[in-house]
Amino acid sequence: MLHRRCLLLLLSVCLSPFGGMTALHAAELPDSPGRAPHAAGPIEQVKAPASVSGFEVRVPAPGPDIIADEILQKAIDQAASAGGGVVLLGAGDFKLSRHADDETVVIKSNVTLRGQGHATHIYLDPKTPPHELRYFPMRIGTATVPSHNVVIEHLRYTGHDKAIGGGSIMGFNARLDEKESLLLSCDNITVHHCWIYDAKQAVGCTKPATAMYLAKHVIPAEEAKEAAVDPDKVRTGYFDADRMATQFKNWQVHHNYIETCGNKAIELAECNGGLIADNHIVNVVDGPQVIFGSRNVQIWNNLVHFTRTGINISEGSHHIRVSGNHVEPMPEVSKKAVLPCLIFRTEPLPLHSKISDVVVTGNIFRNQHTHGKCTMRFVTRPEALSCVYEGIALSGNVFDGDVQIYDMRTSAKTTIQDIVFADNVCEGALVSEPHESMNSSHVAVRGNMLRYPGTMSLKANNWIWTDNTHVNGTLEIAAGAKSNIIRDNVTASPVADKGMDTVLTGNVVMKKNEAP
Repeated sequence: MLHRRCLLLLLSVCLSPFGGMTALHAAELPDSPGRAPHAAGPIEQVKAPASVSGFEVRVPAPGPDIIADEILQKAIDQAASAGGGVVLLGAGDFKLSRHADDETVVIKSNVTLRGQGHATHIYLDPKTPPHELRYFPMRIGTATVPSHNVVIEHLRYTGHDKAIGGGSIMGFNARLDEKESLLLSCDNITVHHCWIYDAKQAVGCTKPATAMYLAKHVIPAEEAKEAAVDPDKVRTGYFDADRMATQFKNWQVHHNYIETCGNKAIELAECNGGLIADNHIVNVVDGPQVIFGSRNVQIWNNLVHFTRTGINISEGSHHIRVSGNHVEPMPEVSKKAVLPCLIFRTEPLPLHSKISDVVVTGNIFRNQHTHGKCTMRFVTRPEALSCVYEGIALSGNVFDGDVQIYDMRTSAKTTIQDIVFADNVCEGALVSEPHESMNSSHVAVRGNMLRYPGTMSLKANNWIWTDNTHVNGTLEIAAGAKSNIIRDNVTASPVADKGMDTVLTGNVVMKKNEAP
């Protein structure tokens, strides 16, 4: 009999709502005045034994009929006030409401927010009235107070951005908006193993893009525009020493499922050290982005299906590695759209910018859904003063579409230099621009398998085109192109040289039936 009682006790413990030991102490947190009643079950806190560091708050799901704002915030505050710990959410619904300020729940330093996988659902009430301002249902830190050492894992989040309308409904984001917080950062943030739906931006960190600032000095966009006409006041943007020292650090966003986001799926802005990896990103307007001087960020092994742009390397970013991703537009997109899978670009700000030291390797960029079939392009916005794109190495990729090594929009403001395009398989054309239209130099196109069915035209100056195999066509050096080196290529018909000062040597015409 004693043995059976022990067995029944053991089973009751193992079958607790959180699959582990029941709480040592339980205390129901009181309701806040003016709020709806909270969960029927108590919030439980578990203090670890003296020999183990840690603190845990267990929060049963209140269900779809109860607003969970205060339940979540009090549990987070309790863990944060203990020096950090885990807020363990039960399976079920955590419905949030919109407050008068710009966030519902603030995730504080040293807190891990952990759910029970897809069964734990946090969402903004879809009946929320629209509002023109951006809103953060689950914010990492506030506009002035950053949070550090935060982990968000094993839960589902829905922003209901499309249902609500108005301004952006964000996902898990840190944004430092105020002047006093521009030289602060949120560091060591991880979001992984989550399902994130219908948020304007699923995960990200940023500071204001509507104002340009140097250390301890902020100027609005209009003043920045006026300053841009004075050479002594032109600002280069993102490389002030104090500003770089206070970039967001160590952001890791990996192994998430992200669907139906209206802007950048993941955005790391002013970030030094980041990882965007192994995410399944579907039906988003734009894929992952690094922007505003971000550096030392890896974007790898993501599946990205987008409706406007794929991976964005933007505005001052440098030392970025893009590897092992599969990127292509959604099948339902407009056939007339450009839709680049990989884009290097600026923002609409009056700056002299540079995007540099980018390695792109082992990716598949596929665009067979549009007439343009653009897989890569460069874009300098008309508002920008200039942009230099340099030190970019693209190797071992599959470009299933055209590659635009030029700027179609404002080529006179663009310089492309020190580019290596090597050992890729390219199904489309490599498109260049005459030197009179855009400055490009030291561009090496080397060792690629080119499958474009026809003649490609090299319009630029000072390019090196060597050791490529063009099995279905050939190359023409356009009239006006100068000082290009065309060497040791295999083509289906002779290279046509209409340019000037071309070095043309060692090229081989492949006879019929000799294709490798």
